[in-house]
Amino acid sequence: MGRGMALELDDWGGSGPLLHFACANGFPPETYRKLFARLTTRYHVVSLRMRPLVPGQDPKALTTWKELGEDLARELKARGRSGVLGVGHSVGGTSTLMASAANPGLFRAVVALDPVLITGSRLWALRLMKLLGRMDRTAIVQGALRRKERWATREEAASAYRQRTLFKDWDADCFSDYITHGLVPTEAGDFRLRFPREWEARIFETFPADPWSLIRANTAPTLVLRGERSDTLLPDALARAEREMKRTRVDTLPLASHLFPMEKPRETAEHVLTFLDQLPPVDVTTH
Repeated sequence: MGRGMALELDDWGGSGPLLHFACANGFPPETYRKLFARLTTRYHVVSLRMRPLVPGQDPKALTTWKELGEDLARELKARGRSGVLGVGHSVGGTSTLMASAANPGLFRAVVALDPVLITGSRLWALRLMKLLGRMDRTAIVQGALRRKERWATREEAASAYRQRTLFKDWDADCFSDYITHGLVPTEAGDFRLRFPREWEARIFETFPADPWSLIRANTAPTLVLRGERSDTLLPDALARAEREMKRTRVDTLPLASHLFPMEKPRETAEHVLTFLDQLPPVDVTTH
């Protein structure tokens, strides 16, 4: 993607301070509609349309998640924004932390919902795979590439997805929104994934070898919220996030997986709102 190419910003409405939401890999923003509905009672919610949702973008053009953070910072700055409330889920949480670290003042606060951060033996194993040039052979990348891409009907997709562990605890409205907006009609009369599986795989493949070096300079007041049953953000990485970033506190959402914003959208929203309520008021005095 050319550095100068602008990405669209979807506006979810609401009034009040600007809140940007960065989505997880594989999920279009409409999947979070129920979460947004609660956040827009207090904030003006927008979300950047990631590269995978822009037709004609080459997945191989992405080389590291640092570029996802750069996309976010560039688009907000191009619109004259600063002091934004940055909220993100999974890769969206990680890229928001990276954007905040690289651009002091861009975010007034950050809430990272189960961001993808790893440490210890998992990180060393990943570094070895990157060193050997074998990230494309990892199970998570291969799994994304094997995803069924087309369905005869949305109902057929919904029936198949309901059988999967990934979706079993989802809020019914969030599941419906994903089926409605995660699949788009084709000229052939069937439906295909709106978020291309090649892009989903590429995002997994380009996880940085040292994510901590890219978020350490984040000094915005930050909440990192983990799902208690998350297999992505493990307790040791959660503890390291609290140590690495100066103004960070951590919390855990009980009985929730990595996808808790879709499982518990109301509870997730309340955690976000409660944290943001505790921020010191913005000093609007002029000097």
